[in-house]
Amino acid sequence: MHNSVYRSPRHAQPLAALPEISPAAAAAAFVLGLPASVLIDEAIDSASPRVKSIANETSANGVRMFVARPPVPAGGGGPTKRPAVILIHQILGLQRREADLAAALAAQEGVVAVAPDCFQGQSTLWPFRAITLGFKYALRDGASWGVESVHEAVRWLQAQPDVDSDRIIVAGFCYGGGAAVRYAAAYPGEAAGVAIFYGRPLLEASEVAKLGRTPVLGLYGTRDTQFPAAMLDKFQADLNAAGVPNRLERFEGEGHAFIKEAKSVEVGGAAGRAWSLFCAFVQDVAAGRPVSGPK
Repeated sequence: MHNSVYRSPRHAQPLAALPEISPAAAAAAFVLGLPASVLIDEAIDSASPRVKSIANETSANGVRMFVARPPVPAGGGGPTKRPAVILIHQILGLQRREADLAAALAAQEGVVAVAPDCFQGQSTLWPFRAITLGFKYALRDGASWGVESVHEAVRWLQAQPDVDSDRIIVAGFCYGGGAAVRYAAAYPGEAAGVAIFYGRPLLEASEVAKLGRTPVLGLYGTRDTQFPAAMLDKFQADLNAAGVPNRLERFEGEGHAFIKEAKSVEVGGAAGRAWSLFCAFVQDVAAGRPVSGPK
């Protein structure tokens, strides 16, 4: 790469003569433009089959989901009833990433894997619209966290002839991790286990107590500013006090959302280790083995 010097056209206005814009004014203009950009993304989303193109099943009440089943062994055979795992999307809504992870999980671990759409057909790759979706479904007072959509996915799985309804594990990423643990608290005994990939923990001991004996796996980065160490310490203390089997792993130097895409778990590093711990958790819960901390 070589350096070059840009020279203005002869009749261009000299830079010195342009009006100065203060940082505050520039920031204000940027912020004022956000609603328009969000509306544009909403229009694009409404006109495109983003979620519809990913989902391959729909619940009785209209919740779309991607479902992956393990390959059938040659000559048939295999278990007639399998464990199942629900993988809840992050704040961007249901994306191909979750479908790919669900397919990988089904193939590797022999489970029925479901990635439900908890945002009612809405998804985005635009960060500022993601914030509006997060506020609507999770951050505002009284937000539902998509718990009923998760419940729909659980009910759908319970009706499947190849699923053991006593071995349904609920997991999620970012927003989805918070939704998973809130579902388990709202419907005690429905989830056989809960896995939280850098999601918002339950903040009140009374809510944690609703988990009963449902095992919990938490996977967080030490540099995740959304969930500081003190918050996670309290969450684990509340889990221990309530007698909830749990394991909270913290990955040194990792920030939020360190599993960027499906292939990240194949590369290794923190993403690969976190995914391996999750898969081991799934197998332990499915087999009824106790869940414990680091060995």
